[in-house]
Amino acid sequence: MEFTNHKITEAVCAFRFNPSQNPWDVTFFSGYYDLIKNDGFNKKQEIKPIQLNFEIKPNEQPQPNFQQGETQMVFKTDDEKYAILMGNNYVSFHTLNHYPGWDIFKPQTVDTFLKKYFSIGLGKDLLNVQMIYINNFDLESSRDLSDYLTFVPKMKDFGEGEETSHFFQSNYSIAPNKQLTLKTILNVIPPQKTKKVLLESNCIALNINQAEWAKLADDAHDAARNAFVKISSDYFKTIIK
Repeated sequence: MEFTNHKITEAVCAFRFNPSQNPWDVTFFSGYYDLIKNDGFNKKQEIKPIQLNFEIKPNEQPQPNFQQGETQMVFKTDDEKYAILMGNNYVSFHTLNHYPGWDIFKPQTVDTFLKKYFSIGLGKDLLNVQMIYINNFDLESSRDLSDYLTFVPKMKDFGEGEETSHFFQSNYSIAPNKQLTLKTILNVIPPQKTKKVLLESNCIALNINQAEWAKLADDAHDAARNAFVKISSDYFKTIIK
């Protein structure tokens, strides 16, 4: 089973490389943009993350300290279905508000534009590959979250009533080289009491054996997808085929 409908609102495949093997310069942004703009990635936006730290001294109130993070660039297609995020020794490929399936996303987007990234001299010594499925959807009004996800308690086990919120995060270490995170959030939005769900399956595959990027990407994808399948109820599976 592959997930190809609207319930996969974003898929991300991210690569991190060894900084000591890839001297960084902000001019790489323009060099990469020149290679991808004719393929539809015409929109670009600079991002400067802000980091907030608190300095704590005895007998004094904590003082906030704002620091500007390293500049990143986002490149988007005109239809905003695809995006590429680029930073210091980092590049990630995103599908936005749709997911065509790994058999399309990997060769047509990840492979194509990662090779262009390599062509400007970046991407030496791959550290890890991360695959993320992000799903946003509304529950049917007559159903509870337990109808969709196997690990959620059934509301009826606690008596008559309504579920009002849910938050769950679990982290796993999968031998020999993967870190998996599952996250679910349910919010009930008034006045219609719409049940909105965020479901995220996130796997990082560490490159402990100097594997090729494609093999490591498949490992991360397979683990993230498998986790999604395992926690999905039979009913949920019928509507996400």
